Amino acid sequence: MKTYLKTFARMFKRHATRLISVFLMVVLSVGFSAGIGMSTDKMKYALGEIYKKDNVSDFIVRGDGDFSDKKDALGELGFEVETGGMIDFLAGETFSQTNEQNGMSVVFNVTFAGDGLAEAGVVRAYFYDSDEALFGQNSPSVLEESTEPLEEGLIPISVERATEQLCGFRLGDTFSAEVDTTVDTPFGKLEDHKKYTYVVTRVVQNPIHLAVRDDPSTTKVEGKEDEYEDLGAIFYITGQKFDVMGQKVAFPANSLYISSPALKAHLGDVGATMFDAKYEQILKTEKAQIEELFAEELSGETPTTAVLTLHENFTFESYDAYMDKIEMIGYVLMVVFVLVTLLVVLSTMTRLLDEERSQIACLMTLGYSPAKILTKYLLFALVGTLIGAVGGYFAAMGLSYVIYVNFNWNFTMPAFPAHVSLAFFMIVASVILVATLAATVIAGLRKMRERPANLLRPKSPRPGKKVIFERIPALWRRIPFKMKSTLRNVLRFKMRFIMTVVSVMASTALVFAGLAVLDCCIFQDIGTFAMIVVAIVVLVFAALLNAVVIYTLTNINISERERELATLMVLGYHDKEVTLYVYREIYITSAIGIVLGIPFGVVLLTFIFSLLSFGTVAGINVYVWLVAPVMSLLFTFLATLLLRRKIVKIDMNASLKAME
Repeated sequence: MKTYLKTFARMFKRHATRLISVFLMVVLSVGFSAGIGMSTDKMKYALGEIYKKDNVSDFIVRGDGDFSDKKDALGELGFEVETGGMIDFLAGETFSQTNEQNGMSVVFNVTFAGDGLAEAGVVRAYFYDSDEALFGQNSPSVLEESTEPLEEGLIPISVERATEQLCGFRLGDTFSAEVDTTVDTPFGKLEDHKKYTYVVTRVVQNPIHLAVRDDPSTTKVEGKEDEYEDLGAIFYITGQKFDVMGQKVAFPANSLYISSPALKAHLGDVGATMFDAKYEQILKTEKAQIEELFAEELSGETPTTAVLTLHENFTFESYDAYMDKIEMIGYVLMVVFVLVTLLVVLSTMTRLLDEERSQIACLMTLGYSPAKILTKYLLFALVGTLIGAVGGYFAAMGLSYVIYVNFNWNFTMPAFPAHVSLAFFMIVASVILVATLAATVIAGLRKMRERPANLLRPKSPRPGKKVIFERIPALWRRIPFKMKSTLRNVLRFKMRFIMTVVSVMASTALVFAGLAVLDCCIFQDIGTFAMIVVAIVVLVFAALLNAVVIYTLTNINISERERELATLMVLGYHDKEVTLYVYREIYITSAIGIVLGIPFGVVLLTFIFSLLSFGTVAGINVYVWLVAPVMSLLFTFLATLLLRRKIVKIDMNASLKAME
């Protein structure tokens, strides 16, 4: 056992570079794949917490009438219900609303005016029966509040916080409302005119208006039936009664805000998220119950009432759509990252076992079983993978934080949740761990089948044979001698050639896909800033993967051929000639991988675009097709520069004695 442990410790010291290669590959694969998944988990958790904390309405019934009489019926079905009013109107223009109250038909004609309203465009006003109702369903967070006593005649009003879309109003800003009312009574029509003055006493943030861009109103764009104007400002008026002919009349309750205890309870379950399968099932059942209650208002060719869910709310629906898109990108690219990691680890462990031939033979002659010998190399791969997974976890946390924070471009996000989300990390880390150990077992079993005597002998050189170009004499005669040697070396080691080409091909495809998605988001104005950040993340990790792959495989190539390169040095080859001898092979192999990587990238990108429902391969700018291969060539060049020192510093004596 003492000998076994000594060889184990020495192996780590001797092969530290390979351990670092495994570590870096795992860090990149786990960091990217788990980071994408963690970011969506964090954002889904944050959305669920907002939904529960602020008691977001699951349903909103909205129409032209007064629905106060439906409140009790909905309560009997188990729902929590609040009444209110909501109107969208163009700033400075008059809007009308009719209401039946106290046996009278009341017509409101209201005109809002005030500093800043002219630029607002479409204004939304929410009316609540009492001040406390503001903190019931869709409970807005109070960001600023005035404690100054109100002057006589002023009515308090709350405003939504300023965003890139919504106008900003400050505490103390005032607005006026000209209200003309017409009342049908048994004695004929009576008309009245009043002027009300509102003052901003609170700046709030409503959970159903977290979007900071593109939050639509109910006002259609002129000439376009399917497009709606964006909101420009949102007011909250609580507890006000309008004075109509000496009577206090509330604004029409044209909205019912309905909270479902069943849906709230579901979001309290472990692992439950907004819009998951069970949520949708409960939502469908309860929506049918509500629609049955409002069957009369929903019937007819032009129904005046609508039952809305959170799918019709821009904030929740667009937020969920972004999560789905990011999650899809993570799943698709995770497969490519794992494939490349598997190939590179297989190459790394195969070379390590080749260098450990004599050690394996000695252990076999000392009586160690193949399983115990293989365990040593499995532990080597396991340590590298586990350390890489730990590093990948922190990389994933950092990546998820970057994506989460940048979603503030589209939504007002709460603080980064402390919620621990390990699901994606465990899935990715487990897949890569299994893949790494499987690659080690595959490489190790081949060695374990050999006799100790064969392992103690130097590995026989691969026999030379004619390459395909030699079978074309007219072409072969015109190829310079140095290039002939390069072509023979490239094509003689088929497995190394295939693994290098496939690895470079996959990493080039990832670079191409990242550039193409970035191009769609920025230059074609498709997607949002948050999607731009995700595209940049894909590009950065793909570029790093490309660099690590080329560096690792080139390093393995040089390590395998130290005796060959030392022979060239002894024969009088200069440093430049020796490095070019190796570099030519690397550039040819990488170039083949890059050329094949572009069509593979097109296939990958087509699949990504179909999942994201935006962008086309045909619409990609020309620069993407040029920059992707150039970036891969650049990383190849940098890798060769970094490894030049290793080539020129080869110890000729030690390398030539290695086989004695």
